[in-house]
Amino acid sequence: MTVYTRHIFLTWIFITFVALIPGSFCLYGQVPDSSGVIVGLGPKLDTLHIDSTKIIEDAALDIAQNRGLFIVTPDRLMQLRILGSVRYLLVFDDRDLPKKNSLSTYQIEVGDQDKYLPIYYNGLSQSRLGFEVTRKKPGGNVFIRLETDFAGVNGFRIRHAYGQYRGFLLGQTWSLFSHIKSLPATVSTGGPAGSISVRTPQIRYTFHGIRSSTRISVGLEYFKPDFFIPDTIAIKSFQALPDITARIERSTNWGILQLSGILPFLSGTNTDGNLAFKTGWGVSFSTVIESWGGGKWYFQASGGQAISRFFDDLSGHGLDVLINPQTGKAYLPYTFGTFLTYEHHWTPKLFSNFSYALQMLYLEDPVPDDSYHRGNNFRFNTFWSIVEGSRLGFEYIHAFRKNYDGAKGTANRINLLFYYDF
Repeated sequence: MTVYTRHIFLTWIFITFVALIPGSFCLYGQVPDSSGVIVGLGPKLDTLHIDSTKIIEDAALDIAQNRGLFIVTPDRLMQLRILGSVRYLLVFDDRDLPKKNSLSTYQIEVGDQDKYLPIYYNGLSQSRLGFEVTRKKPGGNVFIRLETDFAGVNGFRIRHAYGQYRGFLLGQTWSLFSHIKSLPATVSTGGPAGSISVRTPQIRYTFHGIRSSTRISVGLEYFKPDFFIPDTIAIKSFQALPDITARIERSTNWGILQLSGILPFLSGTNTDGNLAFKTGWGVSFSTVIESWGGGKWYFQASGGQAISRFFDDLSGHGLDVLINPQTGKAYLPYTFGTFLTYEHHWTPKLFSNFSYALQMLYLEDPVPDDSYHRGNNFRFNTFWSIVEGSRLGFEYIHAFRKNYDGAKGTANRINLLFYYDF
């Protein structure tokens, strides 16, 4: 039995065990609680909604809060929510691009290497399975969330795994430097070029009660710096200090806006074996604005140094820190990303969005001619709700890459996504 199969098998054993515990949990409308009231399953029993301090941030296509199997103890003091989603992705590319769940402009070939090559792909790695446990306490709910998918290196990946009590959160979820609410619905998991949607292990505190429409959060996060060390240089990298993040979010009658910042600390030993530090910085602004006819505008702009790992287009390419070939000194390149999206709802079950995005990378002289300088993409997405919990998504992406020497390359992708949330 492979690791992938074993994880699925053990997960379903756990579900079956919990569902069949006699006398401990009450299933749909069949077992009365201690006061004689019938306890049922469904959104009305979701005790999470009555706790205003709950920290749970859902992306546009995340499993809705009213979906899942709700199991409540007879005293109604503890609740288990089991949720999942089956997601079937179809991809057609006109170029051979390594990533299939998202399109990275960095991976587009340029010049003579930019050749037409049709590629067809199917995948189920976006499928999800999760559990949420809520324990009611006089001072506030204790909330634990575990959600996984199958998009990891070995097929299994943790998306969210954290515990929360009042304003404190410990575990892995969306970084405070991200603003997941400002990202439009896209079939590709990476979102528009220039967008930030990263989950990190973290310790966070959110201040409540300052103003009902305003939330302020601060955190300590871990996210391994993304850079390559040449074999000829005897240095070692590690994380000596956590990244410091902060965010302020404001809700209004016309939408939401957010300002966030990060201080990433990059550390290691230099050629002399001594401890060395470099400190980057990052700022991000985002907003969602309600528009005419039920439409919405989404906007995000982010920039800084040593933050390339937060951009899907640049992550994994060793761009947080670079070595100047002439001086041999390390420096932090500047990265910038932005996008603008308009979303329109044609009917209650049908909506579309149109996005234009830009990703920029600024390097110190001398710059190798084949270095990535700019990426753009245009996206068109349409989603149709077939039945409650089930959707069909269509996406077209036209992407563009330009190097410092002016060499260019393009790519086109068509995605189809069928999914059902239970």
